[in-house]
Amino acid sequence: MALFSRNDDVLDLHRQIALLRKEMATLSRSAAKRGASAYRDTRDEAGDLYGEIVERVSDALPVIRKRAHDLEETIRANPQRTVAVVGLAALAVAAIALFGSRR
Repeated sequence: MALFSRNDDVLDLHRQIALLRKEMATLSRSAAKRGASAYRDTRDEAGDLYGEIVERVSDALPVIRKRAHDLEETIRANPQRTVAVVGLAALAVAAIALFGSRR
């Protein structure tokens, strides 16, 4: 009698393992489908965001070019002041780095 009981337990264990394998396969397929769906959604949203950024930058590019040209003209017209401003900015950055690292 104990022999049959042991065999039944082993068979039951094998059935449980088989059921768990089937469940794992089902869960794996479900996760793969969800992952693919999430990837597609993210890719589409990133594409939309990229398109919007390109549109905004292309709209702002003429203004940026004009201001860069104006800045270049100002630098050429006032080289001494430009050196003074750049030097002052460099000193400010150095001071911030020096005093900021002490905290």
